[in-house]
Amino acid sequence: MSLKVSPQETKMRTWNRIKSWVSLLLRRETPWTVKAILGAAIVYLLSPVDLIPDWILGFGLLDDLTIVSLLVALALKMAQKNELTHK
Repeated sequence: MSLKVSPQETKMRTWNRIKSWVSLLLRRETPWTVKAILGAAIVYLLSPVDLIPDWILGFGLLDDLTIVSLLVALALKMAQKNELTHK
């Protein structure tokens, strides 16, 4: 049995994740380290300077996705850890 997800649902899930990350970035209670990491992810994504140039077919975008994904995952993990320790 195959569980297919429609493109519309995928877009909605992605948009909801981005909104939650922006909310985390803008919340007053969010530690500055988490905000700095999320800010670094945004800057790296928008920056014309990359580890691997975007014109190298496939690999240029892959490094962007990898680095941004790792930074966001680190920020979310730190935010969750902070939330658990400050309850």
